[in-house]
Amino acid sequence: MHIRVDGTPKLLAVDTVVVCAGQEPLRELHEPLRNAGVAVTLIGGADVAAELDARRAIAQGTEVALRL
Repeated sequence: MHIRVDGTPKLLAVDTVVVCAGQEPLRELHEPLRNAGVAVTLIGGADVAAELDARRAIAQGTEVALRL
């Protein structure tokens, strides 16, 4: 993964990426990734967007991270 730290480019050797962004559920990648054999877990608003709950989303993210 290519990132910048204080303006300096860095390259991280990673095998897992967690994306947490936005407040609207966008699930367009969910099925294609699953069909490609990628482990995908929906959390927070992507899981249940009826009532956005930061505590629930953080707890779900923590649970997923602990399983990695």
